[in-house]
Amino acid sequence: MLIVLIGACGGAGAAESPVFDDVQLLRGFARGAGALADAGTTLDSAAIEERLKQAAGKTAVLPQAATPCALGPERSLYDAVVPAVVAVGSVFKCGKCNDWHVGQMASGWIASPDGLVVTNHHVLERADGNRYGVMTSNGEVYGVSEVVAADLVGDAAVIRIDPRGRQLPFLQLGPRAPCGSPVTVISHPKGRFYSLTTGIVSRYHRMWYDDHPNRAKFDVGQTPATWMTITADFAIGSSGGPVFNAAGEVVGMVSRTALGRAAAPGKPPEQPPAGGEQMIFKECVSADTLRSLFAGEPGS
Repeated sequence: MLIVLIGACGGAGAAESPVFDDVQLLRGFARGAGALADAGTTLDSAAIEERLKQAAGKTAVLPQAATPCALGPERSLYDAVVPAVVAVGSVFKCGKCNDWHVGQMASGWIASPDGLVVTNHHVLERADGNRYGVMTSNGEVYGVSEVVAADLVGDAAVIRIDPRGRQLPFLQLGPRAPCGSPVTVISHPKGRFYSLTTGIVSRYHRMWYDDHPNRAKFDVGQTPATWMTITADFAIGSSGGPVFNAAGEVVGMVSRTALGRAAAPGKPPEQPPAGGEQMIFKECVSADTLRSLFAGEPGS
């Protein structure tokens, strides 16, 4: 059974952390996104792909008067921010039955009370023929109505969902986190919804184009984005998950992993020996890239 969170960012006072039923959440997502697909109120992959191109270089506008999810004396970071962390996924029909089935599932986060959601660019590229949906921690599923801003090189995109007249809980962008500072990731690795991992900021860097997840889709003459490497664990399904500082502000977003391998003697580096894995690099969209997607940040 899924315990539903109460209030915009959870109820006041100390409370137990929610218990998530992964199977029920997946079933609920299939039902909810399928109903939106049947009603024609959420975009399909072809429309998303086209609108990603149209949104390249554009910015989203955040409201000037709004209160983001915040920590308190009796509220952990996890409980404070979970209501604004979402699952971004797709559904499809197999052609053998009338049911909608879950396609890919990834992560994302709400950036404004009126329905701006941030996730990776690549999350919106891999669902040919599917319909998209966004699910909040209480199991509510929303349709994707628009792609507002997109950065192919920085692997980030802002989409809009229809909040159906509600004011949604949302997160606030923070400053660039210093190297060595603690960070927390909340995401959905391998369908394990709302998993928390911790680590530190390892470094900031420019990614080599031959190591970029979208390297086949852009001109190598483009200016590379700034990336943040962290030590907190994440896996498939974590893409788009927010990276938090100790204040609960978003200072990055999960993007991808890269495996460091030892070279086999006498062979090229692309032919590593079995068991030659040495290190996994956890690459994240930086706060610099996220800020470039927005105009009119609160307080600016």
